Amino acid sequence: MYQTKQIHYKAIFKQDHDQHKIEYKAKGLFHQDQKTSLDFDTPEGHIQISYDDQEVHLQHGNSLLKFHKEKPFWNQYQLPYGSVALKTKLLKFQNNQDSMKLKYELYDQQGLISTVYIMITMKAYCLVDEHENI
Repeated sequence: MYQTKQIHYKAIFKQDHDQHKIEYKAKGLFHQDQKTSLDFDTPEGHIQISYDDQEVHLQHGNSLLKFHKEKPFWNQYQLPYGSVALKTKLLKFQNNQDSMKLKYELYDQQGLISTVYIMITMKAYCLVDEHENI
């Protein structure tokens, strides 16, 4: 079943002692089947998160990170200047009809690059919401 949702996406990237936050509010499409997916557009590109019992996929534009729920997973992550090998380690994944929480670590060949927290809330999309600020 496909549902249009009002998405509030927040990501926090922690690297050593630095922290960077990204936040988006957008209209998105939530779909539940054998695989569940959430799609929405941001000024920086399209984001798709899909998952099943074993894996979670996080795609932003041409870049895709795959996570296995039981073990670390090596990826070829696409950057503007080429691809780089990154290992993902999924620390937490919680989801339901209204929210999604993801915590993971990214590693390169030398070790831990960053810890990332993603929090998403989803509300039923209403046309009135679009015109609230008018």
